[in-house]
Amino acid sequence: MLSEMASEILAYLRDTHRLPGARLRITTLDERFGTDPAVAVAISELARAGYVATPDAGTIELTPRGYEALVSGRP
Repeated sequence: MLSEMASEILAYLRDTHRLPGARLRITTLDERFGTDPAVAVAISELARAGYVATPDAGTIELTPRGYEALVSGRP
């Protein structure tokens, strides 16, 4: 089960970046959710679960598994 913040990030991806491989800058998440340390923890949680990859320190990328979770509505 994902934390509330991780679920909110996935919901944001569902609304804005619905393609596998879609990239999102961390600064965009900071603008949306603030610079709360919980955002960084949630990103780590999503990466460990395989929903996003972190190709560099400033970007997350939606993985095929993350895309399937968005489509099915069941992370």
